[in-house]
Order: sequence, then C-alpha cells, then structure tokens
Amino acid sequence: MEKKPRYILVKEEIERRIQSGELEPGDKLPSEPALAKQFDVSRPTLREALKMLQREGVLLSRNGVGTYVNERPFSIENSLNKLRSLGEMIQSVGYKVSEADVSVYAREAEPEWMEKLRTDEPVVVLERIRTADGQKVAFYYNIFPREIAGGHFDEGFSGAIFDFLDRKLGIRIAYALTEISAVGTASERDRKAAEVLGGELILLKQLHVDENDRPVFYSLDYLKSSAFKLVVRRD
Repeated sequence: MEKKPRYILVKEEIERRIQSGELEPGDKLPSEPALAKQFDVSRPTLREALKMLQREGVLLSRNGVGTYVNERPFSIENSLNKLRSLGEMIQSVGYKVSEADVSVYAREAEPEWMEKLRTDEPVVVLERIRTADGQKVAFYYNIFPREIAGGHFDEGFSGAIFDFLDRKLGIRIAYALTEISAVGTASERDRKAAEVLGGELILLKQLHVDENDRPVFYSLDYLKSSAFKLVVRRD
C-alpha cells in the first residue's frame, strides 16, 4: 500500500480534531512552530497541510492574526434529480459564485466524446474554475461539437452556460444523463483537477441534451467532495 505524504497525514489529523470537537468553529490554531512541533514535521510540510485546508474552506487565514477554524464550512447541497448548473447550485445556498482561469480551445475529440456527442469532428472545449465566496470548489470541461459551438466562444465566455446557450444559440437543455465516477491519478485531467482543487474529488460525467434529444455538450465536472453534498431521491 502506498504510504501517504506527511502533509496529508497532518491535514487528516486536523480534520479529525475538528470533527471530534477538539477544535471548534472560530477556534484559533496554535502558531506554526507549535503545530510543527506537535505533529513532528517541518514547517514547509505543515504549511502545505494548512494551505490545502484553507483551499477547501475548512480553515481561514487572517493576515497578521493567525489561522482559524472556519465558522461557516462549505456545504453546497443539490438534488441530482433536478438539472441545475453549478453556478445555480452555489448561489442557491447563499454563496457568491465567480469563475477563474477561463479558457476556450479546439481539439480533436476523444473516443468517449465522439460516442456521447455523435460526432467525429473536432470539438470546442470550455475549461474553467468555479468559486464559492472566493474558494475554489469546482473545475470542469464543457465539450461541444464544432457544428454547435461554431464561433460563438471566439470572444471568450463568462456566466451561466445554460443561459448562454438559450440566449445566443436558441438552445434549451431538456435533461442530462449523469454518471458519477471515481477520480484517480491515471489521466492528466484527473491530476490537473486535483492540483487545482486539492483534497478528494467527485467527478460527474454529464451529457446535456436538447428538446429534440440532440446531444448539445458533454461535461466533465470535478467537484470538491468536502464542499458538495449530492442527493438522489429513490422511490
């Protein structure tokens, strides 16, 4: 079995202390030297663990003051029975939604994409990060057949993808077929998502279809598992 890096062990121990109540919301953590001594690690190792917890919204760092347990840990709850964009999911629970590192590019379609989108033509990929109250919580790829995307993304993109499709292309998404997948380290995309978001991830592979059952776009949505709670109703 692969041995976990020291900073991951430190991160998990801090999380355990929070979950057990040893550290409560609003508590200030000991100083870096004191924590490094407690965990018997170097300060760079400790800082890496703290940075991961800060990126996940578990801890807050206040310049010149110290590091605190977040009083409002992220919890973005959404029912998978209802189709909503990630932005809508984030806004619905009161967080301020924003985006970062938006890029649009054309490339050859992978076999899975060709099968889902029913095309053997190149595709247009929209890649971006979603944030909630400034914290990175999602990283995803929206993959469009070239014949649908056309040149509509040439001037860049910002905002809600469903609204954009409706307003600019007259396309309404009727439903999505969603597959919940494990995230490993074999693919470059999985590794990049882990680097961007940190921590453990959930991957939603979603094929979005219009009212005529035409595939419109395929998405690979990497969600930070500590931030999202996904619920499915089963009758």
